[in-house]
Amino acid sequence: MKIYGEYVKVETRRGEDLVDITDLVSEIVGRSGVSDGMVTIYTMHTTTGIVVNEGEEGLTKDIVRFLSKLVPENGEYMHHHFFREDGRMAVNAWAHLRSILTGMHTSLPVSDRRIVIGMRQRVFLIDFDGPQARSIYVQVIGI
Repeated sequence: MKIYGEYVKVETRRGEDLVDITDLVSEIVGRSGVSDGMVTIYTMHTTTGIVVNEGEEGLTKDIVRFLSKLVPENGEYMHHHFFREDGRMAVNAWAHLRSILTGMHTSLPVSDRRIVIGMRQRVFLIDFDGPQARSIYVQVIGI
């Protein structure tokens, strides 16, 4: 059995951003030497999520809009203020809660050195508190 992993940085562009990382994951699977097994994609941040869904632009906007309605920024939260490393104050309890809803990882099968994914499916990193450089870990296990 082989185990291969890579840490990668992903730059988000907006406060709430869906970044398609499907090709990045596919490249890592290709480098791994694993022909059959599983790949796990894990975000290293508590205000981000990893999801698999369709990459249609309207749907990606709907996802952000839906989560914004479900967990509004102006809710009455206990964890509301803290200071970032750069000294800016952040108000982001809602970002943590949205991350809980999406989940911070996903796993996909690997077959014939490729991820097994539907024709319209894409893997996304969702940043709820960007824009920032985000770290993800991709681990491939198999034969």
